[in-house]
Amino acid sequence: MQNRRPYRIVMTVVCFVFAALNGYRILQGNYSGMDVFLLVVFLAFGLIYLFILLRKKNDA
Repeated sequence: MQNRRPYRIVMTVVCFVFAALNGYRILQGNYSGMDVFLLVVFLAFGLIYLFILLRKKNDA
């Protein structure tokens, strides 16, 4: 099976960076409903990737 750990690390960082950019835009007050939606989506995907990275491997 292919090792996807580097890909998951990059995707986690990218998701949190985009979430932070949307959060910054929201804090400035210049935002739309789509910015809030994207903030939630990027945070969700970032947390999912983080959970996948931190979980213990099941050695069967």
